Amino acid sequence: MDSAINGESTQPVQRYFQQRRAAPIRLREALTSQDLDLVMSETTHGRATGQSLDSRHGPLISLVEQKGFRQHFQPNSTVLLHGDPANAVYFIESGIIRCCTIDGHGRRQIFSFAKKGEFVGLSDTDRWHFTAEAVDHVIVKSVPRAILEQEIAGSTPLRHEVRAYIRGLLEQREKLLLTLANANGPDRLYGFLEDFAASRSNAGYVVLPMCRRDIGDHIGLSTESVSRAFSDLKRKGRIDLKSHEKYRIVAKSEGFQTPERSHTPL
Repeated sequence: MDSAINGESTQPVQRYFQQRRAAPIRLREALTSQDLDLVMSETTHGRATGQSLDSRHGPLISLVEQKGFRQHFQPNSTVLLHGDPANAVYFIESGIIRCCTIDGHGRRQIFSFAKKGEFVGLSDTDRWHFTAEAVDHVIVKSVPRAILEQEIAGSTPLRHEVRAYIRGLLEQREKLLLTLANANGPDRLYGFLEDFAASRSNAGYVVLPMCRRDIGDHIGLSTESVSRAFSDLKRKGRIDLKSHEKYRIVAKSEGFQTPERSHTPL
């Protein structure tokens, strides 16, 4: 049995995540070097979106529908584990998944909340560099990495779709870094709430499935600072906070605006 399971490890990441074993598979062997170069070169010029793929019904979604295996995860259960072999890709049919890492001091950073219609694990890595956990009841379809790589090798449209999706993920990371570097607490929270509300189908009150600590670990604030930021936004009339987890956007963002990125090479 692994030492992390017994609680014997002294490493923060191993203390936080249990370790499992399986055979690694490489996505980079299926994507050509030209495809990977295009991912990086188009990141600056492409558009950052949180748009899900389920509305497009391209070759990637078709592959999920044909070859995917449905799995259910209860709240706070582990979908994939830091350090495990990256041997599958997950498409979210329902629910929200938090993707997080732990630094050397044991501090958690949630770099994304993956939602319905989005993928988790669509990346070029041998072993997971993060852990994915269910926020609420999650239903996914998992596709073995070996099947994905086989299909990518023989399908140019599928390669292009994977490349475009990875490009979008890179742009979302850029946006998060800009926000963490330049926005104050209330503006960080407002940007998160605005983006989350935009991803919901209803136009009224939005229910937050994640707790204050999760939000804080995503936007770089303590739990107490998140609560103060909620109070600040409510007091200034930027949100209508009906309950602890239910809100509605009232005023469009007036504070921090993500600056336009220059296309001039650094």
